[in-house]
Amino acid sequence: MDDSIKIFEASKHYSALLDSFSRNEKLDVDLNSTVISEAIYFHICKMKYAGWRHRVNFKRHRKHSFSEFFQDIIAFYLKAALPSDFTIELEPKEGPKKGKTQPDIAIKRGNKYVFLIEIKTTIGWDRPDPKANDPYEKNRERITKLSTNFDVSPENIIYIFEEHSNVNEEFEDKFWDRELQKPKPRLIDFPFCKIFPLFNKKTTDPYYWEHRKGFKKTREYIDISDKEILNRAKHNIVTPFEEILSRIITVPVSEVNRQPL
Repeated sequence: MDDSIKIFEASKHYSALLDSFSRNEKLDVDLNSTVISEAIYFHICKMKYAGWRHRVNFKRHRKHSFSEFFQDIIAFYLKAALPSDFTIELEPKEGPKKGKTQPDIAIKRGNKYVFLIEIKTTIGWDRPDPKANDPYEKNRERITKLSTNFDVSPENIIYIFEEHSNVNEEFEDKFWDRELQKPKPRLIDFPFCKIFPLFNKKTTDPYYWEHRKGFKKTREYIDISDKEILNRAKHNIVTPFEEILSRIITVPVSEVNRQPL
């Protein structure tokens, strides 16, 4: 093999990365624990840490997008943790009603779609419009279309955010108590009842952790142990992933058996 090929190993490692999502082992899940939540945090943090090192070592000034890997990580742990009669589909093109609205993750039990999940790292560019009569009108419309196209109850359509930042402090305060440094009880009003941020803001990326005075994080990085990452995971969970699993598993049997109209 030519040295010009051997000098660069990214294709080999990239293939291994993508192949790792296809593993079919199942997890024995304790829904009262946060073990899977901590595992998700761990892998996200390790991948973002690798991205930080890459930007420093390769002199890359803008980070790669992480959003689609986040979507695949969530799908992987859904597949690994849900019972074997559930199947996971990513961005199916159409539901039973032949609509064109694609959910990020669609979950079937048997042959029936029973749960839909929209995945975002943060709320991103789809921020609420404070001047509108209904600041979250787009979210309502999106859920209505998904419900119609996939014949899934709106009760079983949610948003999973990696974190609750990128809006404003009022939005963040709906989910996290900054004074007590712990999650707040879930709200029942829309859209907050639909939004499930997994982690506290800017904690999954070591680039944004507090660093010593004078530290130039665009030019250097710190050494981080797996133990430190796991310790931070325990203290920065906003919504346990296990809570979301419980919601999916307990979809009423009547909805699972209901046939499309």
